[in-house]
Amino acid sequence: MDHALDYGFQMMQPKEIYTALEKERAMLIDLRSEEEYQKGHLNHARNLPYSQMGDWSQEIPNGVSLILYCEHGNLSLLAARKLRGRKGKIYTVNGGYQAIQKKKD
Repeated sequence: MDHALDYGFQMMQPKEIYTALEKERAMLIDLRSEEEYQKGHLNHARNLPYSQMGDWSQEIPNGVSLILYCEHGNLSLLAARKLRGRKGKIYTVNGGYQAIQKKKD
């Protein structure tokens, strides 16, 4: 994992997602719209759209690590910046869902 601790979050490669889920108490969050999520998503991912972040961000329990992904990785970076300062690690997936799909090919 690339450490971006100065930013309050860490970058992770797609291949590291399930290892992190096994090792830590973590939530996998798909930040894409519900329509995009329905077309395909990762197992165990919870759909919490970036556009509704103001509603759901306060409901995430402290101490739980968050693994964020979106379509290409841009929104997850924005979300990670907004969530920094909370208790628990924050990860963003490099390249987002597109990179994850390429890894499967």
